[in-house]
Amino acid sequence: MKSYHALAWKQLKGQKLTSLLILIAVVMSTMMTTVVGQSLGILQSLREQQAGMLNGYRYATFHNLTESQTQLLASDTRISWTGDTQALGSTDLRDSGISLGLTEYEGDALTAYPAISRLKEGKLPQTANEIALSEETLKLLGHPGGIGDPITLDLSVSLLRDEETAYEYKGDFVLSGILENNYLGYSSGVVVGIAGQGSGKRLLPDKYGVYSSDFRTAHKSGFQHTVDDLANKLGLEEYQIQYNWLYLNALGIPFDEENNSPEGKSGGFSMMAVTSGIIGLLVLLAAGLVIYNILRIAVSKRIREYGTLRATGAKRGQLYLLVTEQLLLLCGIGIPAGAALGVLFAGGITDAATRLFSPDLFMAQSTEELSSLISHNSGLKWLPLLVSASITLLFALIAAMPAARYAAKVSPTVAMTAAAVRIKRNNRKSKRIRHFEAYYARLNLRRNIGRTVITILSLVMSITVFVAVQSFSGLLDASKDVEKLHLGDYAFASEKIGIPSSVMEELRNREDVAELFTLKYKLYSQDEQGKLDLRTDIILKQPFETLQIVGIDAERLNALFPGMTEKQRKSFLDGKSTLIKNTIPMTFEGKTLEGTSFAPGDRLSIGDRSFDVLGNSPAVTSSNAEFINGVQVIVYDKVYDEIIGGSSYTEVYPKLTEGADVQAFEQYLESASDQIADSRIISYRHTDKQLEESYQQIKLLAWGLIVFIGGIGLLNIVNTTYTNIHTRKGEIGMQRAIGMSRASLYRTFLWEGAYYGIIAAAVGGVAGYVCTIFVQAVATDQLAFSAFPIESVSIAALASVIACIVATCLPLRQIARSSSIVESIDAVD
Repeated sequence: MKSYHALAWKQLKGQKLTSLLILIAVVMSTMMTTVVGQSLGILQSLREQQAGMLNGYRYATFHNLTESQTQLLASDTRISWTGDTQALGSTDLRDSGISLGLTEYEGDALTAYPAISRLKEGKLPQTANEIALSEETLKLLGHPGGIGDPITLDLSVSLLRDEETAYEYKGDFVLSGILENNYLGYSSGVVVGIAGQGSGKRLLPDKYGVYSSDFRTAHKSGFQHTVDDLANKLGLEEYQIQYNWLYLNALGIPFDEENNSPEGKSGGFSMMAVTSGIIGLLVLLAAGLVIYNILRIAVSKRIREYGTLRATGAKRGQLYLLVTEQLLLLCGIGIPAGAALGVLFAGGITDAATRLFSPDLFMAQSTEELSSLISHNSGLKWLPLLVSASITLLFALIAAMPAARYAAKVSPTVAMTAAAVRIKRNNRKSKRIRHFEAYYARLNLRRNIGRTVITILSLVMSITVFVAVQSFSGLLDASKDVEKLHLGDYAFASEKIGIPSSVMEELRNREDVAELFTLKYKLYSQDEQGKLDLRTDIILKQPFETLQIVGIDAERLNALFPGMTEKQRKSFLDGKSTLIKNTIPMTFEGKTLEGTSFAPGDRLSIGDRSFDVLGNSPAVTSSNAEFINGVQVIVYDKVYDEIIGGSSYTEVYPKLTEGADVQAFEQYLESASDQIADSRIISYRHTDKQLEESYQQIKLLAWGLIVFIGGIGLLNIVNTTYTNIHTRKGEIGMQRAIGMSRASLYRTFLWEGAYYGIIAAAVGGVAGYVCTIFVQAVATDQLAFSAFPIESVSIAALASVIACIVATCLPLRQIARSSSIVESIDAVD
C-alpha cells in the first residue's frame, strides 16, 4: 500500500453501494441548494413585478406640488425616475359606492401603471379632449362606449387638504380608448380613468393646477433619508408624502411605515431571505444527517479493518484523514454533478410553469414579455452556485466528523477481536407475543438505539422541510396585504335608511354564508354654536371636527386592537370601554390646529353610558368612504343600539362558504337590496380573483420548488432506509440460518420500515408545525399559534411511510433472491 490516499480510493471502490448512496446524498444536497439559489432571483423578481402591477412601479409620491417643485424634484441627482400626474376630479358611478377618478398623466408617468393602461380597443388619450375608460366603468356610467363618442362627466375636485368646498364642473371628452377591466380599485373604492395631456390646464382653475409626482430613487439604501431631505428641501408636510408600501415591501426597502403600511410594518424581501435561510438550513441538515448515517454504518462495517490499521501503526489523525478523504473524493464528483443538475432543474421548473399557462396569468401582455422577464432573472448566477457548493461541502464534512472520530477512537484490540459490542440482557417478564414480526421489529429498533435515532432523525428533517416550505410559499404573495383592504366577498350598504335586523338574521342563517362582518355608523356635525345633536361630555376643539359613533362586531375587534387581553375584550363587549380614533391635526396658513384627542385611560360619556378609553384605533368607515376628520368612538354593536336608539346596520360584509352557489346568493342579495331604497351592493369577487391571478405566477414556481424539495426528501428517505437494510446482510443471513422464513423476514423488516415512517411522520409533523409558526412570526413580527397544517403533514406522513416500506422491500427482496444464507453471513458490502 503506497499511501493512505490510495487506501481511501480502494475502500470506496470496495464498498460500491455505500459509496453510491453517499454520492447520491451529496448530489441531492447540492441540487437543492443550487435550485434555491437560482430560483430566488426569479421568485423575487416576480414578487416585485406583482407588487408593481398591483400598485405601480414607484417608490413614493409627493402630492400637491407646483410645477416648479416637480422640476426641482426631477433634477435631483438622487432621483432615477419621476412621473407627474394631475387629478382632474372624481364622479360617483351610479349607486355602486365606487368613484371614477380622472387623472392626467404627464410624459411617461403612465409607464409606472401598466395594469390600468391595457387597451382592449382604440388608443390611449393624447390630446386634452380625449379620455380612456374601462369597459366596466362605461357600463356603470350607462354609456354604450363607442370609440369616438362624446362623454360628459360631472366632476368635483379639491386639494388634499382644502378649507373650501370642492370645485364642481362638467367636463366634455371624446372616448379614444376602452381599457381592460381592472377590479383592484374596488378595494379602495376608486377606479381610474385616463385623460389626455393638457386637460388640466383646459378645465381647472389655477388653484387646482397642482401635481402629484411619483418617483424612484437611484439607490435603495438610504431611501428614507433621501425622502426626508427632499421633503424638507421642497417644504412639504407629512400628509403630502405617500409611500408605495406594497412595492417597497417587495423590494425590501425600509421606510417610515407607521402611517402608510396597512399593519404598520414593512416585511420586504429581507423577510423572505430570512425564511429562505431557515428552509435552506433544514434542507442541509436533512442531507447532512443522511451522509452521517451512511458513513457511520460504513465505518461500523469496517471496524476490524480500522483496528488492523491501528495495530500496524496507523495514527488517529491518519484515520481521520482516511474517512475525510473518502468524503472529499465523493464530493469532488457529487458537487459539480449536483450543481449542474440543479441549474437544469431550476430552469426546467421555470420553463414548465411559463409554457403551460397563458402570459395573462403571469400579468404579462405577451409571451415575449414573460420570457424576457424570466430569462433576465434565470441566468447562471456564479455566486449562489459557489455558495451552494461551499455550504454543501461544509455540511458534508461536519456530518463526516463523528464517523471519522468513531473510526479514530477504536481500540486495536477491541476492534480486531470484534468485542466492541456489549450485550446486556435485562430480566424480562414472560408475556404473550401477539404478533411476532412486529414484536421482533421493535426489538431490532431498540437493539441499536443510535442507528435507529439517526435514521428517524434524517427522515424527520425531510418531513419538516416539506411542511415548512409550504408555509414559506405564502410569504411570496405581495397581494395578501391588498386583500385586507376589504372584508368579505360583498359589501351590502345603506347609509341613510340602514339595513334592518331581519335581513341580517336571514343572512346569518343562510348555509352559504361562512362569515358575516357588520358596521353601524352615525355622523354628528357641529352646528353654528359648536354643539352636537347628542348628549355627551366630549367637547370638540375645532369647528371642522365631527363626532362619529361606530358599532362593530366582535370579530372585527381583533383586527382593530390586536393583542387585546380577555379582560379588555370583556370590558369592551360589556360596554364599559371604547376604542378611539383621534382627529388628524390640520395646518392652515402655516399654523397647526391641534384637534380633539383621547389617550388610553381617559374617560368619556355618551348618553347614559360612561366609557374608559381602551386604546387608539385605525379609522373605521364604510367601504370606499373616506375618513371624515373628527373623533371616532368605536363601541360594540349592541352598545351602539343603546346609545343611538336604533338597530339597523350601515353596512354588512358576507363571506361565502367554499363551493357556495354564487348566482343564487347574488340573486338573494339583489332582492334584499331592492327593498331598501338607498342600498347598494359591491362585489369583491372580481377583485379577489384578480389578486389570486396575480399570485399564480409565483405560486406555480414555488410549488415546483416544493415538489422538487419533496422529491429530494423522499429520495433521502429511500437512501437512508436502503442503506440501513443493505448493510445488515450478515444479520439477515443469520436470521435465515436459524430458521426464519423469507415471508416472516419480509414482514419483520416491513414493520421496521413502517415504524420508522410512523414515528418520523409524527415527530416531523410537529417539527414542521413549529417551523411554520416561526415562519409566520418572521412575516408578522408576532409569535402566535396558527392553524395546524393538516393537509401538508398528512401528505408528508403518507409519503414517508410508503417510501420507508418501498425502500425496505426493494433491497430485502434483492438480498433474499441473490444470496445464499452462507453468502449473506459472509457479505462485506
